[in-house]
Amino acid sequence: MRFIITLFLALLAVQAASADTADSVKYPPGDGPPPTVFDRVKNAGGADKFDSAAYAIVLDSTVNTINDAGVTYTDGYILYKTLTEEGCKKLAVLTWGYEPLSSMVIVGEVNIVRGDSLIAVDNAAVLDLPAPQSGIYWSDRIKSLQLPRLYVGDGIEVKIKRKGFSYALLDEPSGTAVEDQKYIPPMPGEYFDIVLFESRSPIVEKKYVIKLPSDKRLHSQVYNGPMFSHTGYTDDTTIYSWWVKDVPAWEPERYRPDAGDLLTKVVVATVESWEAKSRWFFDVNESQFDYSDAIKAKVDEILSQAGVAGGTDEEKAFELVHWVAQNIRYSGQTMGKGEGYTLHPGTMIFEQRSGVCKDIAGMLITMMRAAGLDSYGAMTMAGSRIEEIPADQFNHCVVALRKDDGSFVMYDPTWVPYDISIWSKLETEQHYLIGTPEGQYLNRIPYSPPGESPLNIQSEATILPDGTLEGRLYLRGEGAMDHYLRGMVGWYPRARLDHYTARLLSAISDRAEIVNYEYGDALDFKKFMWWKIEYRIPDFVFPADNGLEFVSPMMSVIMGNRLLFRAGSFNWPKERHDDVFFYFTQQINGREILKLPRGYKVTDPKDSKEIDETYAYFKGGSEMTGEGLTVDQKIEIRRRQIPPDGYEGFKKAVDEAKDYAKTVFRAEQGGDR
Repeated sequence: MRFIITLFLALLAVQAASADTADSVKYPPGDGPPPTVFDRVKNAGGADKFDSAAYAIVLDSTVNTINDAGVTYTDGYILYKTLTEEGCKKLAVLTWGYEPLSSMVIVGEVNIVRGDSLIAVDNAAVLDLPAPQSGIYWSDRIKSLQLPRLYVGDGIEVKIKRKGFSYALLDEPSGTAVEDQKYIPPMPGEYFDIVLFESRSPIVEKKYVIKLPSDKRLHSQVYNGPMFSHTGYTDDTTIYSWWVKDVPAWEPERYRPDAGDLLTKVVVATVESWEAKSRWFFDVNESQFDYSDAIKAKVDEILSQAGVAGGTDEEKAFELVHWVAQNIRYSGQTMGKGEGYTLHPGTMIFEQRSGVCKDIAGMLITMMRAAGLDSYGAMTMAGSRIEEIPADQFNHCVVALRKDDGSFVMYDPTWVPYDISIWSKLETEQHYLIGTPEGQYLNRIPYSPPGESPLNIQSEATILPDGTLEGRLYLRGEGAMDHYLRGMVGWYPRARLDHYTARLLSAISDRAEIVNYEYGDALDFKKFMWWKIEYRIPDFVFPADNGLEFVSPMMSVIMGNRLLFRAGSFNWPKERHDDVFFYFTQQINGREILKLPRGYKVTDPKDSKEIDETYAYFKGGSEMTGEGLTVDQKIEIRRRQIPPDGYEGFKKAVDEAKDYAKTVFRAEQGGDR
């Protein structure tokens, strides 16, 4: 008996020693087993580690498997951790958007990680609802799941599956399973993606994986920051991986470019080249531009009424782009197959008189062709840059007119309602790709200097003996500023123009009274837009020590109105990490003549410093003349996008302009005018 017990204990000792040896070999000193979901939530830390963020993304993993047809199967995993009560509220309802004509989403497991417990959430409670929409009323839907009461420190584990792509349908290629045909991308067999690796919430770890058939080649590039990457192979698959760790929350700033221009991202695409994408875009849309007799008759009418029926191609195109811009309203109705990159037939849009950018562009192409013009569809990215990788980095559709020498002129009817331009100055330096049968490379709209978008202001005002100011403002705009002055008529109900002009002058004083206003014909695109506003302000001047004190009405209006000068209406912080983005460059030329009561003159006219920086300029000055006090100012914003290293100079110029606008002029008795 004693022998048996001794043998048993010896065997236990051997097993324990073997286990210890195995563990020490498997996990060297300092290493341990892979972290569990409980470990990840616990080790993530609390709000103090993440600058009081509401919640953290502990792990975000996406694995995309692409088949030969280009259908994407996605396995998604995300683990959140609530850090504050606000985070509990923000994560109380989870949502997943999808477009049922081209994609699907299945919500698998959802668990709440609380301490050492895993609380399963019944995904039968997932709701499938129409997505909120405005302006574009397609078939987008949203799946939603209300979670049980969350507590600070909880983890939320989510596993989902997706299938499809993020753009709309074209014809279904043969040789593909029926259940997968609707998920084939617009360019069958091709794959693209743009993945951001930063978020408004802190990220502990994020990983993105692509599994491609080994015969597919992939273009890829990392932008705006470093990340880890790896490429591996199996017999029939190439596996690409990118990942980041410990990424702080991004805090977006006012007047910044699109997040994709700033945040760390990877852009990938299998398509051969931009020329191949150009040819594809031409091929899938070429049949959409046949015109009807009704369209031809309308084109002839437009050109005849404008007196350009026998004019140049550019003269005809000018009349047509403005007719389309003013007559095809922006409202996208769901039309089933064909949304996304497929332009709808011009005959359909002509009848319905509405559509999104691609439909408005298609209408112009159709009418141009009815006029005998050689026009084509093109894609662009409004408000953001396009990287060199030939991925689908587009959100907008425009028009190209081929000239006799083979060059192109670009038109954008969607962005030029109430705008004298054929291509909005808000879209300069923007990349575009034209669809042609021979294929085009990615191109770019040229830089537009400030002098192409000037706002010229003349102010004439009289200070009456009782301190009342009677004045007249004359505003004239070109380029982008023509667009804004014209929009003051076109964007607001006529019944509210009194209110709008009063608000414009409220920057001078809340006692401003509108006497009268006039403006140019907002639909006359042969003349630059203008406004003339007459007003009076009781008790404008401040009597002080036998003198009169006042500020410049003209400069108050400029600095106090975002529509006229958005840089002047914002309080810029001392430091900034995001680029500044205004969409357009701008020049303001202002001259004001203030007539003073008889016997008064400004004894010490003030001048500003001249600030001449790379990205901005300001100079203001004043002097007494025979007409009264003359105030001049010139402002320039010299690039539509200003990098952080140019922010200090930009701010210096804007601050000087704002300070000069606050200059108090003092008039004293001392001579006749």
